[in-house]
Amino acid sequence: MRTFLKTYVQLPKMRHNFFLLVLFNCLACSTSFAALTLRQSCINSLKIYKSYFKEEMLDKICSQSVQREECKSTDGAPIYHIDYTSSKPDAKKILVMSLIHGDEKQAGELVRYWLERLSSLNDARNSWRIIPIANPDGVKNDTRTNANGVDLNRNFPTADWGSDAVKFWEKDAKKAPRRFPGKSAGSEIEIKCYLGHLEVYKPDFVVSIHGPLHVLDFDGPKLKQKPKYEYLPWKTLGNYPGSLGRYLWVEKKIPVLTTELTNSLPATEKPFEQLQDLIGSLVKSEIKSSVNIK
Repeated sequence: MRTFLKTYVQLPKMRHNFFLLVLFNCLACSTSFAALTLRQSCINSLKIYKSYFKEEMLDKICSQSVQREECKSTDGAPIYHIDYTSSKPDAKKILVMSLIHGDEKQAGELVRYWLERLSSLNDARNSWRIIPIANPDGVKNDTRTNANGVDLNRNFPTADWGSDAVKFWEKDAKKAPRRFPGKSAGSEIEIKCYLGHLEVYKPDFVVSIHGPLHVLDFDGPKLKQKPKYEYLPWKTLGNYPGSLGRYLWVEKKIPVLTTELTNSLPATEKPFEQLQDLIGSLVKSEIKSSVNIK
């Protein structure tokens, strides 16, 4: 009888422990499934762009993809990122944002090459955080804007957004739907994702990949000498209310290099490699000597 009572008393506890074990396994399965789904989403979003490496490299890249909790598109697609952390003591942190305009497909090929190249290196000079598809809904719909019809590169919460963004759109952009800045500063869920990265990662330098204007546009300190780069000429395009350049450089003194590719992409990967190396040198030499980046 005593044995029976002891077993009876312990039974609820056994059931409780069993329930916890099942719950833990379910959560572990859910986490694994989420990681698997994100990995596949990463593969699907990048495989449409040309690769200079073997296809297996894409699986290696996407197995490292991470999604911050707030990072999703208006339609719910994940906005993932991939980190490459350098062990060098003087490494700077570079944040790359590609395809913030979904119809600028040239950006996809450059960012895929950079991801693959970084994955092939043992240890890069700098640390890189790359957001390959910053506007997944725009990519899916082949539009500059997000699913709400907002130009995300006019929606950053610059100090002058409230007074100037809509006026600038009406007067200078002639109310072009492609450049609609939104109804309020930082209103879009994608912008909240980008701001989260800026706050947490605290980059020393930001690269924004666009096309097809065929220039390198630098928002940052005056360079003593611009590095030579034959594939794209240096040209200042200016920044605008709600733009990344104005938000980061004018207001926060974080340099931004906007890479405007051409419709005719290079026959080999060499210009892409040179540009990545140029950025690595620029953030350490010219910027360092011109401004104290913390």
